[in-house]
Amino acid sequence: MNHHRIWLLLWAEQKHLDPARLPEALRLAGAFPSADDWRQFADRLLLALAVLALSSGVIFFFAYNWERLGHFSRFALAEGALAVALFGVWRLGLARASGQASLFAAALCLGALLALLGQTYQTGADTWELFAAWCALLLPWAILGRQALLWLFWLAILNVALFLYFSFFPLDHDNWQRFFIVNLGALALWEGAGRRFAELSRRWALRLAALAVTCCVTYGAVLGVWMVGEPRYVWGGDGGDALLIWVLWAAGFGVFYRYRARDFFMLVLVGASFLLLATSALIRVLGENRKLFGGGNGTFLLIGLLVIGIALGAGLVLWRIHKNMEEEARGKIAGESA
Repeated sequence: MNHHRIWLLLWAEQKHLDPARLPEALRLAGAFPSADDWRQFADRLLLALAVLALSSGVIFFFAYNWERLGHFSRFALAEGALAVALFGVWRLGLARASGQASLFAAALCLGALLALLGQTYQTGADTWELFAAWCALLLPWAILGRQALLWLFWLAILNVALFLYFSFFPLDHDNWQRFFIVNLGALALWEGAGRRFAELSRRWALRLAALAVTCCVTYGAVLGVWMVGEPRYVWGGDGGDALLIWVLWAAGFGVFYRYRARDFFMLVLVGASFLLLATSALIRVLGENRKLFGGGNGTFLLIGLLVIGIALGAGLVLWRIHKNMEEEARGKIAGESA
């Protein structure tokens, strides 16, 4: 929450600030992004896009000219691109945005070099091993760089490696639990590190990591709804464990981000997950008993009305929670100013 905004709104309510001057005060206090803030955002966005474009150009260059390049030419170009990126990190330093961008470019070039190594010397290795090696080699850079975007990239590579590895077990429907544990552990470590290192306390990055956790546990819970009552040899479980995990996650997420970290976006994720879970339960229950509601059209109408009602109720609950969080923040600030 923006404490500057809450301060000014509190002063306006207490008549210490003229309400007509409130917009100007909010602008001066930095409650809204200024022209310099937008310029800095545009600079960093264009820098990130340039890094992605250059790194992608290196990769597509190899793909297009694969037959024309010899082994030494391929490795010389790949290692040269990696060396240039690492030189940029050393020359610019990690304290500057350009140095961070060079480190991210080096991470992409490292993946291209590993892919080139695997294509040139066919050893029969599986694809997941490439991403696992990339993830392991990139970990020290992510630790030293302390860059939120690089950590997100590392987490994405880890998930891809796990996905490719577990793709060998297509009938194992409990794989989502492993993804859930990995991403939840990463989010917990990230929350702890963010309190110590300001570079890792970017809420947008933590919210993306939380979105991955929510997707994993919601997928498992929805699968659990359809697993209940099914033979164990078909699904590998009865679905009860998935629903229990979802309940524990929702309770833990709700309590932590309501009273400790105080992040309303995380509570919205819980609400959206609940809506998807409730919709899946309605579709299964009413679908299996559709003859009681006049056939298909009557069942679909009832499901739609119930989903609208559940969404409205969840929205009202979230609106009330947001209002209480705003009032608590105002009360805390008023107590500090007294």
